[in-house]
Amino acid sequence: MKLYIGGAHQGKAAYVTAQTGLSPVPCGPEEALSAPAVDRFHRICRTVLEQGGDLTAYIDRFLAGNPGAVVVSDEIGLGVVPLDPFERRWREETGRALCRLAAASERVERISCGLGLRLK
Repeated sequence: MKLYIGGAHQGKAAYVTAQTGLSPVPCGPEEALSAPAVDRFHRICRTVLEQGGDLTAYIDRFLAGNPGAVVVSDEIGLGVVPLDPFERRWREETGRALCRLAAASERVERISCGLGLRLK
């Protein structure tokens, strides 16, 4: 697995396409389980939570079913802590999910201004 993270509108998808030859596409939770390059993984996490799903169980399925995936996600835990309990939960659980993906990844990069910084 390869994980690419960064702020919104920082050129992550274009960077990943140039680096891997794969074009990340937005997917739903089920599609992501077999997609070669997944864009907006943070939105998948939100969808799982909105549907009442267990994000930890979903990440287990994702890691087992799609270990070679290229994953692109916004970092959503920076900035002001939201007052809304669901918004806080989404940020917290997505952060934990991305930590699990990073641990399982062979490569992790942070993208800012279209430039990558290798973390792992």
